[in-house]
Amino acid sequence: MEAHQGFTEAVLAAYRWSQEFTDRQPRLYERLNVSYINQVTQSLKGAYILRRYPVTVDDLIDVFLTVLMDIKTPHSSSIYLKPELQSVCHPGALAILSEESDKRVNRPLALLDDRSRAEAGRGEVRSNPFCLTTAGLLQQLQKKRYNCEGEPDAERRLLYITDPDGWVMAALALTTPMLQALFLPDFFHKYISNKTSLGINVPRKGPRLFALEFHFQFYVWRENGPIHQDFRRKRNGKPFRRSHKLQHLGIDEPLEAVVHEAQISCLVTGIDNKFWCAYFLVDTFYQGIESTEAVDSYELEDCHLYRPDPLTLGLNAHFPEWDPRVYFLTIYECRLAQVKHAMDNLLSCLGLRLEPYLHDHFDLSPLADVETSMSYDRKIKLQEMLNEASRLLRQTIHSISRIIEVWDHFSSQDAAYLRDIMHHQSVLPKPPTCGPPEEETSPFRVAEIIGEHIKSFRQLKARTEEQQDLCTGAARQVLSDSKYLMPCAR
Repeated sequence: MEAHQGFTEAVLAAYRWSQEFTDRQPRLYERLNVSYINQVTQSLKGAYILRRYPVTVDDLIDVFLTVLMDIKTPHSSSIYLKPELQSVCHPGALAILSEESDKRVNRPLALLDDRSRAEAGRGEVRSNPFCLTTAGLLQQLQKKRYNCEGEPDAERRLLYITDPDGWVMAALALTTPMLQALFLPDFFHKYISNKTSLGINVPRKGPRLFALEFHFQFYVWRENGPIHQDFRRKRNGKPFRRSHKLQHLGIDEPLEAVVHEAQISCLVTGIDNKFWCAYFLVDTFYQGIESTEAVDSYELEDCHLYRPDPLTLGLNAHFPEWDPRVYFLTIYECRLAQVKHAMDNLLSCLGLRLEPYLHDHFDLSPLADVETSMSYDRKIKLQEMLNEASRLLRQTIHSISRIIEVWDHFSSQDAAYLRDIMHHQSVLPKPPTCGPPEEETSPFRVAEIIGEHIKSFRQLKARTEEQQDLCTGAARQVLSDSKYLMPCAR
């Protein structure tokens, strides 16, 4: 028993938030002003130039991936990351990134909130332009974060990007300092490849750094409206995300429904509790021009008292959370609830379409007053409907299962990094539409709410599996009955 307790304590000690993060690491602040690309392509005090400054997008990918320091390692992550990044980053000159008139880089897609701590609760806010394009974002990210003349330090940086494409990823790769660049390749990989994950990474070697990261892969049901497919294209011409129009669910009444793949990705990385950055990537293409998450939807005429924080779906940015871990938990809870609602809506809409046929699948056989050949045709349509529904349900079960699995793994291991903040109060109030501005939520309460969401996901998974079983049983009966209803050959 004592040996087991000692082992447990040793494991927990390995997941303790470093005191250096709390005490801060000012010796590293100046390094935030130099991008990794500049660091490895320019000589410092006559030192040897390691690489030529990239001129094209493909050059940039090659140089950027050297941050992983595994180029010569067999079976390294660079082997699969390089073709994946190349698949979404169209070839071209990096000079395009600065051409504000070029349609490839002039789409409004980003919001940037830079603040430094001050006596006032909201901190000192940099005067960044609103609704940044890729070209505009590049210009802002090239400024110094630390000791920038005429600007407060960007101690806490929030970067919100909608429907990111290869060009904005190139802008991030070009401007990110080495202390953050280490985590970006894998972050891009999980976003591009539509993954679900959750974890905290504190590298054991090199400077003390941290990365808190989550990804949600989910599906969105859209019905009776314009179909908005993903406008972004990979090098092979295929869209980033697929949209599947349901062809067979409307047997007895017309149905215009589409299921979209979607992704939400977040990375909070920094060198201590003072200097950190949150990267947030979200798919909004399926919402169309009326998107509630488009960057221009967060613009207010008067934002002196209330400025919405897009990462947290509208919490007041003027009551900032300065602790990176508390802020990460808050984003995770908000977005977990959003994904839960999307998946719940999908299952409810699908269930309404299937209910007349699955309420009692034993009633599928009797088709009175219908000719045998007509009965067979209807059976074929029912079979197609059930097959289509089963495929969608299988995908939904997998998506929900991954969300539950990664949370269970996080709770048993990486959550140990959060132990010390569970007794502290946060200062993140709810937005005016959700409660009084003085209302506060502790990190412990946020974790409890996350647990409630996960419980709802478990129930949602059980409902989805039940629907899947009903579909399978009904399809089996339809197939069996169809053998006896096949029209005679002429």
